[in-house]
Amino acid sequence: MRASLIGMASILSLLAACSTTKPMTAESPSTTAPAQHNATNTASQGAQTGAVDASKLNGNQLAAQVAQQKTDLNSKSVMFAFDDYTVKPDYTDMLKQQAQFLKDQKTDHLTLQGNADERGSAEYNLALGQKRAEAVRKALGLLGAPEERIESISFGEEKPKATCHEESCWAQNRRVDFLHADKH
Repeated sequence: MRASLIGMASILSLLAACSTTKPMTAESPSTTAPAQHNATNTASQGAQTGAVDASKLNGNQLAAQVAQQKTDLNSKSVMFAFDDYTVKPDYTDMLKQQAQFLKDQKTDHLTLQGNADERGSAEYNLALGQKRAEAVRKALGLLGAPEERIESISFGEEKPKATCHEESCWAQNRRVDFLHADKH
């Protein structure tokens, strides 16, 4: 287990190192603050999306459990620091759950929705949201998720979770959301 976590940390560090170009922004460094970590993303990950043991469930129970797992996974987000698209090692367990669900559910398709806060131009924020979604897609691929069933899109600043104009809201808007859906 420890070797696995060290390995994943190395993979995420490698991804971070690959993104050597730092995006340009109109914001001055003094207006930036560290990203606030969304505790709900990591605090309860272990129990929420464990593998479904189909041999112990009937069809309706299995469908209900898979639907609940999908709901739980769709409620997760990967949060980012200001003007950054590096996936932090804090998200390793949650990304493993996302990847495992995709591997187990052969008809599932995942859309990664990249988002940015309102600062910067609309074009810049669309590009940053796309880079964030692609970074999460690469991390999932390294964890064995079938990348042909993962789509990365960007909403830029158009889909905020919080609408106030201060760091506490901006931090909530710098994220990648997950949307699992069946595709037959």
